[in-house]
Amino acid sequence: MKPCPTVLGLIAVFSGLGLAAPTWPSAVDELEDVMFLNAGYKSKGFGGHVTPCSFSEFGVGRQTAAEWLRIGFHDMATTNVFFEPHGGLDSSIAFELNNGENLGPGFVSTLQTYSALYSSRLSVSDLIALGVYASVRACGGPVVPIRGGRIDATAAGPQGVPQPQNPQGTFVNQFARMGFNTVDMIQMTACGHAIGGVHSEFFPEIVPAGTAPNGYALFDNTLEFDNNIATRYISGPNTDPLSVGPSVAITRNADTVVFTADKNVTIQAMTNPTTFSTVCSSIFQRMIDTVAPTVTLSDPIAPYEVKPSGLQLTLLSGGAQITFSGDIRVRTTTRSAASILSVQIIYKDRTGGVGGTITTTTVSGTATGFDDSFAFYGFSANIPATTSISSFTVVVVGTGGLTTTYNNNGAGFPIQDSIIALAPQSCLSGTNLTVVAAVRTGITSAVSLGVTQKIARTGGVPVPTLANATVTMVKGATIGPYAIYSGSSTIASAAGTKYGVSSGAFADDFKDPASLGATCAPIGTAAPSSTSSSVVSTSRSSTSSRVSSTTSSTAVPTPIHKPVVGKFSFQGCYTEGTGVRALAGAAFVDYANMTSEMCASNCAAYVYWGIEYYGECYCGDELAASSIQAPLEDCNFICPGNPNEYCGAGNRLELYQLTSAATSSRASSSARSTSSASTVRSSSSVSSRSSTAPTSTPTLAIKPKVGNYVRQGCFTEGTGVRALAGAQFVDYVGMTLEMCAANCAGTTYFGVEYGGECYCGQTLDVTSVPAANQLDCSFVCPGDASEYCGAGNRLELYMLGAASSSSSRVSSTSSTVDFNLSIFFYIPIELKELHFYQTFYIFYSKFLVNESLKFKLKKLIYHSI
Repeated sequence: MKPCPTVLGLIAVFSGLGLAAPTWPSAVDELEDVMFLNAGYKSKGFGGHVTPCSFSEFGVGRQTAAEWLRIGFHDMATTNVFFEPHGGLDSSIAFELNNGENLGPGFVSTLQTYSALYSSRLSVSDLIALGVYASVRACGGPVVPIRGGRIDATAAGPQGVPQPQNPQGTFVNQFARMGFNTVDMIQMTACGHAIGGVHSEFFPEIVPAGTAPNGYALFDNTLEFDNNIATRYISGPNTDPLSVGPSVAITRNADTVVFTADKNVTIQAMTNPTTFSTVCSSIFQRMIDTVAPTVTLSDPIAPYEVKPSGLQLTLLSGGAQITFSGDIRVRTTTRSAASILSVQIIYKDRTGGVGGTITTTTVSGTATGFDDSFAFYGFSANIPATTSISSFTVVVVGTGGLTTTYNNNGAGFPIQDSIIALAPQSCLSGTNLTVVAAVRTGITSAVSLGVTQKIARTGGVPVPTLANATVTMVKGATIGPYAIYSGSSTIASAAGTKYGVSSGAFADDFKDPASLGATCAPIGTAAPSSTSSSVVSTSRSSTSSRVSSTTSSTAVPTPIHKPVVGKFSFQGCYTEGTGVRALAGAAFVDYANMTSEMCASNCAAYVYWGIEYYGECYCGDELAASSIQAPLEDCNFICPGNPNEYCGAGNRLELYQLTSAATSSRASSSARSTSSASTVRSSSSVSSRSSTAPTSTPTLAIKPKVGNYVRQGCFTEGTGVRALAGAQFVDYVGMTLEMCAANCAGTTYFGVEYGGECYCGQTLDVTSVPAANQLDCSFVCPGDASEYCGAGNRLELYMLGAASSSSSRVSSTSSTVDFNLSIFFYIPIELKELHFYQTFYIFYSKFLVNESLKFKLKKLIYHSI
């Protein structure tokens, strides 16, 4: 891998954006954490999925970084800057996985990875944008500035992702629809193909089986993000499968078609590595910043120099004192942790008056990102409940005596004490969540418990929905200046669930129930024996050699391999599978709070579960045969949510099995292939094909009749309009005449075009006529080799119970045509010339739009890129 840009260069990037220091708290704080904390303390582990650049946790022949970059383009590519719905980068791709333009398991596995981090504070579409940044950066490419604030779609958008078989004019028009000109198109294609390649499994006509290592032909000769895609195209040797090789003869050499749109001028300029890097940073930012006009994005995100983390107030017994605890995250990219003597928290009381100073030298842990490093300074101090706290500033004291004050852009770092979620008094027992809150006396608004859970969507959509529930809390005793409230709610699982308490404008929320104990502790009326306000060190282990100047007397916990967790028993330390997941069922990730109990709860419906890499939980009904027992000491990562437990290690599973399950049954990896989390789901299209393979080779012939439909012949497409303007379905893998007839049931006509495109309509446009050569409809149906399924711009046309189609013709200039004109804009085959837009406006002014027609998206199709 080529060296990354220098730190000073990256500082220049952020400075060049004209960024002010961020103010905390911000709506993008969760996104900022995921963006900059790749590994270490409080890391979300996001960058670990694409590090190193060549890595894929799903086995050989895949590159996660390339898949993350690809989904960013595919999600944005259906944008329409001219008409609603505008789309943009909105995660609608989660609902479009079966529409034929998003082929391969990479889309599903990427969205599943993102779903683990999806929350009320972090949208999937922001994670898709962040995935572009992470994939490029992990592979040595430039920094792509990231903004937050994207809003997730709740349904599929239109089709329109460019396909490799498209002609040049179609490509130009598709990118114009997205808001990009010809130069942009070339730049985005070259930058997007700087990493990745073409899979033989999904594009055998471009990469024939057995012609590329692991069935994966790279766009250039490296896995890293470089400009070889440009230099090898211009100077050779060009090995891009979308430029040379079989793709040329079958006109799927899309990269050549795109690059020659300006006679290679743009791609020639990109042979300069500096130009390539600058151009890619810019075009990728424009790509991910393509959003609907109703979406307002934040400023580009830069790391905080100082950021509070995990702040919490806790009312103590007797109500006289409050514990104020948490971490102060200090950026150590240009200022080493070794140069920091201490961190001071100077707080104001709840009226804004002088409060006190908390000094800490405890390094709770350190973390790193692609270009930054951080140290977390932990603290815990008791303060008077009556005067309490309202805000604070942070002073970083250097070893040389130099002090730097951070006042949050003059506002101080705010903290409210009007309502406090009391973790010690709250608990999670099975599925019953009980939450206790302390509410400042004088607060008159109703007190509520809010719970947000992730609920799986149906229909194979890999992204869950967020379900919110609100419970009115009940008032109990008054302790000191606080009234105690309680409330309960039933949750399906602790994983992905967040809870919080609120009253009017005040809230203490986004809490993780997995961190709660199984028993709610009572809050006493007597004051604790110690009223010291000294700092108490945390019990978390630190990766730094710095130690606290004040230490706790609590013994360091000794982790063990738990013999039994609920109804599961420990099997040992096992390796991951070879080329497959050892456990191929569900998967959950929580690098901050994972425990054995959490994983067991999430995998309650499975025979096996295991924890790997301290925060990854995997479930399955079978264990892959290639997963074998490893030395017990290999599983030596401590669970982040319980220091008394081990949570596997790199490529090692802390494995448990249902106690009542047989222990002798071991499944082969092939037996689990169809239930893998990365397996693409099958179509819901109607099909009459038998599941039993034919015993003889079918004879290809024209079918005079399909059900109640009679063949009319081989017809041309309409001129400027669809011949059949009703519903449409695509299935380039399984299309048959019977499938199309079933999908168009109730309409007068159906026709199959281009091998896998099915169109329905009550009328046939007058500009659609019998083809001069009736043998033009020569494409064999992919789902039945005995049938013809039209051809390019040619319909294998059938009519309900009649041999003549003339009676149902309709003029393309009639103002009574009943069809949805949005289909006319989105179908790539119709986007022939730049003046298409003017043509569309003319048609739009003439025709009625039937809002009741909806696109039905069917099975995976053959061509996507």
